[in-house]
Amino acid sequence: MILKLSILSISLITVMAGAMIAPAVAKIGLAFPDATNFEINLLTSLHAGLVVPFSFVSGYLTKRFAKKSILIVSLIMYLVGGIGGFLSPSMEFMLVTRVILGIAIGLMIPLSITLISDYYEGEERTKTLGLQSAATNLGGIIAIVVSGVLAMISWRYSFLAYAIAFLALFMVIFFLPKKSPQQAQGNGNEEASSFDGRVFLLTIYMILTFVVFYGIPSNMALFLSELDITNTVVNGVIIAVCSVGGFFGGMSVAFFRRLLKSFFVPLQVVYMAIGFSMIAFLNQYIVFLGLGVLILGFGYGSTVPVIFDSATKITSGTGRAMATALLVSSIYLGQFISPLTLGEISHWFGDGSVYFSYVVMALALVFVAILLIAERTLHFTGIKKWLSRSSYNHALIEVKKINVELQERVDMLSQQIEDIQAQQVRDNREQLKILKKLDRYNTSGDYSSNSNN
Repeated sequence: MILKLSILSISLITVMAGAMIAPAVAKIGLAFPDATNFEINLLTSLHAGLVVPFSFVSGYLTKRFAKKSILIVSLIMYLVGGIGGFLSPSMEFMLVTRVILGIAIGLMIPLSITLISDYYEGEERTKTLGLQSAATNLGGIIAIVVSGVLAMISWRYSFLAYAIAFLALFMVIFFLPKKSPQQAQGNGNEEASSFDGRVFLLTIYMILTFVVFYGIPSNMALFLSELDITNTVVNGVIIAVCSVGGFFGGMSVAFFRRLLKSFFVPLQVVYMAIGFSMIAFLNQYIVFLGLGVLILGFGYGSTVPVIFDSATKITSGTGRAMATALLVSSIYLGQFISPLTLGEISHWFGDGSVYFSYVVMALALVFVAILLIAERTLHFTGIKKWLSRSSYNHALIEVKKINVELQERVDMLSQQIEDIQAQQVRDNREQLKILKKLDRYNTSGDYSSNSNN
């Protein structure tokens, strides 16, 4: 249990990195009046741009160093980059600390996934990945509350919230084994580098998931303003409710996956379809809007661990680290293109408002959900199998007809060949009779000549 908590503590601190200082950004701008708006915006986004490349660096480092050693160094960098903002004398210094923070997070996130696949198998792995998803959402909730309270004292105090990483560092140092399971078991090189091309399909699934999900935190404030709701507290509560849904989705993923079996993935899409539909069509009631966000978050929270679980099942060793890096990168890519994609969709199908983008996403999700449920229902009830069998029987009948026609042609050709052979035999016999007659004639002619002499 303590090992599991040590691994989950890493996930708890990674997602909160950007949200931790979000409530203090306005005060930071006032403290550094010479800073540009671009520099201010970088405070909450710069670290994310470094996560993608250093996720791959993390996979490379696992080939040469123990994961525990990489985590210890990363956590120290996390503390330096996070708490370092408290001592910032200038905006430039603060941005440097955000770079260090981004590098640390990029190194840690893939390890938080691969460590789960290293130490757990089967349903326990699925359950732990669900807990990991829950921990990331819990981290987001904690970040909103803690940073908001500290920012009320001073913008500098908000950076002290990163000190929670001391807890993760303590647990990693004392409770995480030094060697990875691959090293301890002596797995072969082939297993250590196993990578499956289906991981690329999972990355596409992950990108689409975050394009859908991230439309809530990125566009919710604009959507509420379109509904004439300008209360920032409501906006914060709505986004927090989404994280709460993600938390419960991650906590229950193992149970529902075991219960629903092959219907689990289609129902994840159903959850998100219902959530987006309530947001798009029942938004005149704030309760239904919040409930829709909660259901959408639940679907997202149960989707992400399943994607990671699928990737860890079809890869191993350093190949698993590479797969995890790809999926982590797809998360941030999905977050990046989400507002752009939803904006373009709204311009194509509506007036460019967030409302139209939500409507289109709701309809698209409903359509996909119907297709997935129909496919699973046909398979589960045996109709799909019956249709396949009917198609097979029809094809078999056609093949038999063709075989009969071919056999008739073969028989016809055989009869023709026999007739030709019989005719040749008759011709040969006739020729033989003629030759025998000629031979007798010649023989009798020769005898007559000898008698006359």
